[in-house]
Amino acid sequence: MNPGNSVMFEQALQLAVEKARSVPPGVVDELTLVRDLRGRIRLLLNRKRTDYPSDALNELDNLAEELSTSLGNYAFPPDRMLLFAGDLMQGPEIASSPDRLLLAAEGPVKLYLLDRQITGQDWLRDRLPRTTKNPRVTFFGIKGGVGRSTALVIWAWHLARQGKRVLIFDLDLESPGVSSTLLPSDSLPDFGIVDWFVEAGVGQAEAVEREMVAPSPLSKGQAGDIRVVPAFGRKTGDYLPKLARCYIDAPEGEMNSWSSRLESLVSRIETLEKPDVAIIDSRAGIHDIAAVAITRLDAQSLLFAVDSPQTWNAYGFLFHHWRQHPALASVRERLQVVASMIPETNREDHLKRFREHAWDVFRECLYEEAAPDATEAFNFDLNDEEAPHYPWPYFWNRALQEFNPADSQMGMDETTTGEAAGLFVSRADRLVIADEE
Repeated sequence: MNPGNSVMFEQALQLAVEKARSVPPGVVDELTLVRDLRGRIRLLLNRKRTDYPSDALNELDNLAEELSTSLGNYAFPPDRMLLFAGDLMQGPEIASSPDRLLLAAEGPVKLYLLDRQITGQDWLRDRLPRTTKNPRVTFFGIKGGVGRSTALVIWAWHLARQGKRVLIFDLDLESPGVSSTLLPSDSLPDFGIVDWFVEAGVGQAEAVEREMVAPSPLSKGQAGDIRVVPAFGRKTGDYLPKLARCYIDAPEGEMNSWSSRLESLVSRIETLEKPDVAIIDSRAGIHDIAAVAITRLDAQSLLFAVDSPQTWNAYGFLFHHWRQHPALASVRERLQVVASMIPETNREDHLKRFREHAWDVFRECLYEEAAPDATEAFNFDLNDEEAPHYPWPYFWNRALQEFNPADSQMGMDETTTGEAAGLFVSRADRLVIADEE
């Protein structure tokens, strides 16, 4: 309910943008709208207050009064509405923050938004530099329970049979699944990913990183092997206190952020293990782990989905948010949808509906409008098999409902895995083959 004339969250930003665009020409060259953790908005100017002439300051003070009145509970008092970067200790860093989004480049004032959030910042940050060259593939689902981890294990086994050295990172830290599936308790290494983050926080990551990778029994007897970096190890001890410390950012800035430390972890283990491919099992949902795994780790991202309104609405929220991404092109070109848990009956009809729904959300949020003869635009036809919306199929199979291959003396059943994931595996193989060519 919206009582009276209360200004709501979305309205506040719209009003602030309108007011900021009304600044007369020549007063300022750029403005940054800073939205705090509660959603309150104020203005940041890129110089000292004394650098502005008196007539410009009068206009800015008038703007502060108008904003303070019009933004309701999302406003600051007039005397706190204006921030001057040159007068703040960290002002220059804030004014040039990589998290600033360009809202308006045309008109008398270039307008930016700096959104201060507790979580979610990494969805709009570009990929981090890395020192390793092996391909990386992230397995992600906007919802859990869609067969993501099972498909990952099947593909890893398939690659090991082809002689590939596969390295798997279990980043589903709140609900480790791949760790348990691929490593029975007696096969766990001493430490896991949560141990690395805790020890790295006090400068001694080296104490654990050579004892946090173990071979999976699933690859025994294969031409290649499967190596797993689990969420936890035999010596992890009390898991929850360590998990709570995994996400802490160091105070020194971006290079000590959680995302940069995760990149450091992945690269350091890759350097030690020298895999042919690294597979990252991401936590489901719109979480910071997923943000880093998809947008920042320089990985191809497989987006697992079931054909339901809840799934497409959730992906739509994420894709719409990505439209603000400064490096949108580098993100969307690394995406591929997987149609998961396809039922045993009416498969062609199911895939046809799935493809149409995937195309709708990509077309609305990520594809560019283009003329029929345009070749450079990021735009694909509904039935283009090379398009990111065109689903790689992963079929539901009753035999995989109690999937626990590492604890079985028989290992994987080739017939069952072929029926469920044969087409998916053949498509996924291209991600490794393309990198080798």
